[in-house]
Amino acid sequence: MTNFLDKIRYYDFNVYLRLNETSNEFYFLKIFFEGFAKYGILIAFLSFIYLIWTKKINALICSFFAIALAGTTDLVIYLIWKRPRPYISHEGIVNINPENYTVDVASFPSSHTYLAFAVATSIFLYGHKKLGTFLFLVAIFVAISRISTGLHYPSDTIGGALLGISAGMFAYIIVHKSEKNWE
Repeated sequence: MTNFLDKIRYYDFNVYLRLNETSNEFYFLKIFFEGFAKYGILIAFLSFIYLIWTKKINALICSFFAIALAGTTDLVIYLIWKRPRPYISHEGIVNINPENYTVDVASFPSSHTYLAFAVATSIFLYGHKKLGTFLFLVAIFVAISRISTGLHYPSDTIGGALLGISAGMFAYIIVHKSEKNWE
């Protein structure tokens, strides 16, 4: 079992390192990923304006509930295990300036990623297929940007994506069943 986990850690770090090095080699990629790492999550939150404008309040409530579920789960994980960020664990290898980002020491799961996926999932499941699909694309770019800027390992963003998707699905089930009682 240890050998298997060592292989996962090896590939996790190597994918992280290659993506980070590739984005640093190309100025356009570096700027794009840095922008998405900082502000990509705002695109998901801007979708709330659309939901309010079009009076899709149930989808908005579902999104907030999904965020709350994912955030609570993240807090429990944070209290149990604080995985150090890659630039802390591999200080001599990875070269980033964390002061450019708002981050804490814990890396798993990626908060930006689970937020983006929770919003995308809940909006998609509520029938807003075009917006939901667009938000999934945004969530994928958020996840990749968090790796390429050196803030997360790939497993952090995969964990964040799984957490966000499951929270969005669970929130949809709860909110959709509760709609009968709102009228």
